[in-house]
Formats: sequence, structure tokens, C-alpha cells
Amino acid sequence: MAQDLETPAGGLSANDALAMILAQAGKSAEEIASLATLDDADRSAEKQFSGEAPTLASLYGRAKAVELDPGVFRPSLEVARIMGESIEFLLRRKKAGTLLDHRKMLFHDETISGLAALGFFGLAIPKEYEGAGAKLGDLGPLLRTLTLIHPDLAVMFEVHNFLGPVTPLLDFGTEEQKKYYLPKMARGELLGSFALTEPGVGADPSKLSLTARRQGDHYLVSGVKWPITNVIYGGICILVLKLEGENLPKGRDSAMMVLEVPRSDTENFRMIRNRLTAFDYLWNARFRLSDYPIPASALLGPPGKGLAQAFSSLAKGRGGICVNSAAKIFRLLAQLIQDPLAQSKNDSKSAKPAPGGWVAFRSTFGKPIGQSPRIQTWFGQAVCHALASRVLGDVCFRLAANGVRDETMGMIAKVYATKALLQTAIHCYQVQGGRSVHVDERRAHVRQTAQASGGEQADWIENYIGENMHEFTIATVYEGPNPVLADVGAPNAMTRSLRTEYLEPIGVAEANGKFGLKQKAAFGWYIAKSVLGSLNPWPGTLDGVRNLTPDKSRWIRKGFKRNRILGRRVLWIIARYQKKFIEQSYLLGDDGGVFDQLCYSCASLVYAIALDKTDRDYTLVAEALDMEADLQLRRRPPSPELYHRWAEIGRRVMDPTSKLYQDLISDIEVSGLPLDPRTIDRHI
Repeated sequence: MAQDLETPAGGLSANDALAMILAQAGKSAEEIASLATLDDADRSAEKQFSGEAPTLASLYGRAKAVELDPGVFRPSLEVARIMGESIEFLLRRKKAGTLLDHRKMLFHDETISGLAALGFFGLAIPKEYEGAGAKLGDLGPLLRTLTLIHPDLAVMFEVHNFLGPVTPLLDFGTEEQKKYYLPKMARGELLGSFALTEPGVGADPSKLSLTARRQGDHYLVSGVKWPITNVIYGGICILVLKLEGENLPKGRDSAMMVLEVPRSDTENFRMIRNRLTAFDYLWNARFRLSDYPIPASALLGPPGKGLAQAFSSLAKGRGGICVNSAAKIFRLLAQLIQDPLAQSKNDSKSAKPAPGGWVAFRSTFGKPIGQSPRIQTWFGQAVCHALASRVLGDVCFRLAANGVRDETMGMIAKVYATKALLQTAIHCYQVQGGRSVHVDERRAHVRQTAQASGGEQADWIENYIGENMHEFTIATVYEGPNPVLADVGAPNAMTRSLRTEYLEPIGVAEANGKFGLKQKAAFGWYIAKSVLGSLNPWPGTLDGVRNLTPDKSRWIRKGFKRNRILGRRVLWIIARYQKKFIEQSYLLGDDGGVFDQLCYSCASLVYAIALDKTDRDYTLVAEALDMEADLQLRRRPPSPELYHRWAEIGRRVMDPTSKLYQDLISDIEVSGLPLDPRTIDRHI
């Protein structure tokens, strides 16, 4: 709330100052209320964390490379055991065809109960609440594996742990709430969900319409949430809503509340499952509460802080989206590189696919399509972006686990990875050609008849790429649509501290009819110092970086140098366009703006910091990422040299003798090809 925020010169609260500046810029009262509410929530959310965001330090100060190191995967023995046993259990059920319940279009009840018995749902819950106490930074590899087994598994795990209710309960719950809910969640008795989105309320949560009013020792809650993933009858759901009758200022009246979802519809609660084209095997629903009584003890955190708490939880979820997107990129590439028919005659179900798939036998102009330089560059670019995405996601996990809120890095990771996934999906769709539009007959049969089979596998026309395009595109919408994050969220995160310290005092002075010479001089001096600092040939320290080589040192230093240049551009833009928000949005945002350039620069930087391999394949990726970031900084298209790098990487990932193929592609299971020319006679 406003009283929690620092009061700038002139005696006005930060929110009042912001409202005054927005009014001077011509914003309507409704726009001012909405933007002020979100800004208030952002500032409050920052207080849940400690430490300076390393991405901002790299823009405006002297950064430490070690603070952007994703670290090493070192889970405890118990956590490693639970992870390993859970993965083996899931793989066995997948092989046996019992992972999914095709009648319910959900994970099989025995899949869920089996995971619960292994401790899967308690991995991220501390030991004192019957969990395994896994560190957030150790969960990235598990999420990648879950994505490859079935992408809905990873979504279920993320929603249960990172968004809600585990993270909100741990961060904001009372000890009584933790002791009551967390053990049940650890045992898998309560599956969790997080309800922020409403009809018409997605990117702008300041317009929440779900309300709660106090009546005795209960709140009566009314309104609709839609669509909510993983909300099930008998589960637990974190509601973000507005409080009525609490004498809270408008815009600062949000709250977070725990809903124990009833086991069936009642006169006060009704839920309908949504029929979605993405995450088919999760329960995604819309529900209405009509004066539904929830105990006052279910309030999570203080009144008025609901949005701030929600933003805090969202910041921990973006790393998961990033690592999931990277895994899907590798799965897409494998689908075209591997040959699903090249299996052992003696044990076709257990044999792994082999190279020589679509890219080897689809011919274009007299040679396999995989030999086309264009396709090789597409694949090479995808490998570079996927490897960088994987590291970006792990960095987000480590920062959150260490109590650091680097909101800018979270948005970079999410936007960069999901854009890469979408681009790769479109490219793979084109490589597969017109067959991409054919219905996946096996999946259609399962949906229509709830049967896993019904004929020999070779008789079915499958289509992984075309059938799942919605899975690849929906990632750009999770946790805020990419354009909203890039044009509003990221610029706000990159400049919030500058606005608080310098721009708001200037705005207050001008609103009071003064020139604000002292305030403008302070901002000018800060800009001068930052510009001089950006000219420093050593803009960051490499102390503590693992496996430092001359090449690695050069890539890291170049990354820090790029970021300081971008920080200089940020300062110039906000100094020149202080009250022209559309100009700021485009110049600081996506499509060639500073944030877009920062995505490429940070992707190259964190990959170089994490690089612990000396294989030529992986250094090629580092070189390509560094070249791409340099070109983006200069707003130039890919150069012939970069195309050659991408093409070489693309050839390597299709080569079964290369490290890239062996590490990233060789063990990924793929599905049948649509209208495989070698089996076409079976379908005519």
C-alpha cells in the first residue's frame, strides 16, 4: 500500500506522484488507477525479496558474473532418489500405456496415486511439512524430463508448486496454515491451482471482479474465475480477489485467499471443465462462486496485498516456462531427425529411434532436405536458442531460490524461450510440409472412443508437429502475453528504481509549478556517471566463475559491455521521453527495442557463464549466440558468417557422431510421421 512506499520530495506518496505524472502525460483517471495499482503491487512484491537484481546491475553498474551463474545440479540424496524413482515410474507407465486415462482425459488415477506414494508432490515442500525440501534451483532438470515424458506433467508440477499453493503458502502463510495444508499437499491428498485470471482480466489484473465481503468469521465470495489450470474437485486453489467493506483504498484492496474446492457442485459453487486444445490431460476449468463462505482464517497474507503476492509467485514460475520451452524445441528437432521406423525387429517397443528420419529421406531438388543450407541454419539457430533458454530458466530458479527478485531476467527468459519455441515450431511445420495439416488419427481415435489403440500402429497416421501447434503457441501467453511483458512489464521493471529515485521527484516538482533544477541535476549527474561507466573496458567482475577459459572470459566481458550500452540507451530514452509513454513502450520494448536486444545479450551472457564444456559443438553455440547478440545490438540482420555458424551447428545436431546429437537428440522418443512415404501403401 502507499504508506509502505517511500515518500518522495513534496510530501506525496509514490502512488500520488505517479498519478500526478500520468495525469500530466494525458492519461485518463481509469488508466491512472490501473497503472498505479500495478505499480504499487510491483513495488510491494519487491519487498518479498532481498538483494540487487543482477540484470539491472549489469545495465547500470558493475555486475558480478557469478550472480548470473545457473549453478550446478546438486540435489540432496533424498531429492535425487524421489526424482529418479518418479521418472522411472512414469516411463514404465508410459511404455505400458497406463500413464493416461483416455476416458477421463486425465492422468490415470493410479499415475497420480503412484507419484504421491513416491513423494513427487512434496519435492518442493520443506521437510518440516513432510516434504523433501528440494531447492528451487535443483528442479530444472526434472521439469525438462517431465516435459519430454508428457508436457502436461510439467505444467501440473509447476502449478502445484511454483504458482500455488505451495509457494504462496510458504511465502505468506501463517504457521497454522502451513501445518494444515502443506503436509496434505506433500502427500498428494490436495492438488493445487492458482486463480488470478478472469473473463476480460488477464494482462491487467487490476480489474479483478471476484469479491469477498466479511460476515462474522467468514468471507462471502462471489464472482467468476476462468480459465484455471489444475483446479479439481477436492483440491486447493489460491484465489486473488478484491475485498469489500475493509476501508481499503481503491486499487489497493486486493487479497489472496485459500479455497478448499468442494468435491461437487453446490448451490454456491459451480465448476465446468473447459475443452482446451492445449494440455489435454489436465483439468482446466471455469468456476463461479455465489456468496460462497470461506473462513476468515483462509486469508493468505495481509489485506490489500493480493496482487503484490501474486506477482511475487509469478516471478518464480517463469523459469519453468523457459525450461519447458527449451525441452519442446529439442523434441521438435528430434521428430524430424529421428526415424521412428528404425527399430529393432525383436523388441520394437523398447528400441530407441535412430537418425535418418524426415530430414534424410524427404527429397528436395535431388537431395535430402536436411542438406539444404536453409534447413541447417534453422536447426542450428533452434539449438542455440534452446540451449540458451535452458540456462536462462535455471538462472531464474537459482535467483528465486536465493531470495533475489530479478523481474527483468524472468521476463527475458520467458519471452526469449517462448519466441524461440514458436519460431522453431513454424520452421518444423514448414520442413514437414503439407503433411503438417493432416489430422493425427491416433489421437483423434483416443479422443472419440477413449481407447488407446484399435489397430496396428503402422495403420495410424500420426502428426506430432501439426497436432500440437497450439501447445507451442500457448507458451507465449503463459504468465502474461509476450507483447504485454515486453512493452509494459519489462520497461517498467528496467526503469522502476530510476523512476522512484529521479523521475518522480522531477514530476512532483513540475506539477507544483517548479522547474525542479535540483532534481534534474541529480538525474543528469546519474546519467553522466552511467555513461562514463559504460565506457569502462571491464564493466563486470569474473571472480568466482567456474571453468574460466580465455574464450569464456571474452564472451562474458562482451556480454557485460553490451548490457552497459543498453543501460545507456534506457537512460537516454526515459530522459528524452519522460511523459511520452507510447514512445517509451516501443523504444524500450519488443521488435528491435532495448528489451529485445537485452534478451539476445543476456542469452549469450548466461550461456557463456554456464559453459563448462570444451567440445567444439558447444563452443560453436557460444560463438553463434555472441555474434547474434552483437548484430542485434547494432540492429543488423544475421550476417553470412552467422548463417554459416548456424548451418554448421545444424549439421552437427543431425550427425549421430556429434556431441550435440548424443546429448540432446539421441534419447528423445518420437512418434510416427504423417503419411510416411515408406508406408504409404498401407493407407491407400
